[in-house]
Amino acid sequence: MSQADRPQILVLGPDEPARNLAARLSLIGAGRGVRAADLDAALAAQSAAPRPFAVGFLSSEHGLEDLPAALREIGEKHPIRPIPWIVFGPRPTAAERARIRQAGARFALFDPASDEELRFVVNEARYAHAPALPRLEQRVPADLPARVLAKNGTKVAVVHNLSITGAFVATPRPTLRGGAVQLSFSLPGGEASLPATVVWNNVPGNLRRFHAPIGMGVRFTEIPSEIRRELSAWVEERTRTYQC
Repeated sequence: MSQADRPQILVLGPDEPARNLAARLSLIGAGRGVRAADLDAALAAQSAAPRPFAVGFLSSEHGLEDLPAALREIGEKHPIRPIPWIVFGPRPTAAERARIRQAGARFALFDPASDEELRFVVNEARYAHAPALPRLEQRVPADLPARVLAKNGTKVAVVHNLSITGAFVATPRPTLRGGAVQLSFSLPGGEASLPATVVWNNVPGNLRRFHAPIGMGVRFTEIPSEIRRELSAWVEERTRTYQC
């Protein structure tokens, strides 16, 4: 996808944080960030945009006196649907967070945040307006030390994202597509060890996803009911951390 075809994302906040986030969105392939330091700049950017903004980021250091009115004014000029807002930056107090939520923000990504988390919350916000769209699984960011047992031995790895049906595993020696592996990692209730099949891999010279680490996507082939319940609870809890 070319830069021009990527979703446009409004980044409203102080100049340096907004500029840094806009650049980061582009670097990781999440969208084309358009920064605005204040409400007037946001409205001007919206008027100049060739198509509606897919998502809006709002700094927790917003500095807007009447936040609900500001977001409402931007939303009224959005011809298709309200902009889904993500709060970013330093973690606000509980009272500030409640005020931001009451103003209409639904998602949050506070410092520090990984690139995987940034991509995840952008996608969550983009598709929040279409709950009827089928979602086969909720794949959430993770950072879980893991072991991969394959025919050629055991590999150290990190579970990069995880769902109740599969995972992306960062490892310097991915197994070939179609290979059978055993993936072991820890959950709050104990260790999970699940058989899986490699459905794709990201390797030097054949990067399927340029912004993903070297590793492999696996799909679990057998999940005991108790592990499935724990995975489901873990995914649900992780998802709540990205809600405002």
